[in-house]
Amino acid sequence: MEQGRKCGVCGKQDAVQECEKCGVPLCPECVKEVTVETVDPGQKFMGVSTSPLKPSEKKWKVCEKCMQGEDFF
Repeated sequence: MEQGRKCGVCGKQDAVQECEKCGVPLCPECVKEVTVETVDPGQKFMGVSTSPLKPSEKKWKVCEKCMQGEDFF
């Protein structure tokens, strides 16, 4: 990420990362985190994670627009 780049959502603060879906630069206050459970049947059994090496959840750091409009499944 480039130094001094402004947030693409609020335009006030410096961006610290980009939206993982659309690539817009985001400041810490505009980053939204979405947690999605993976659908791999080998990672969960009756709601309990069975693989310590593969997490059964994926965390996306996205902007507000992508959080409302994207399909994460």
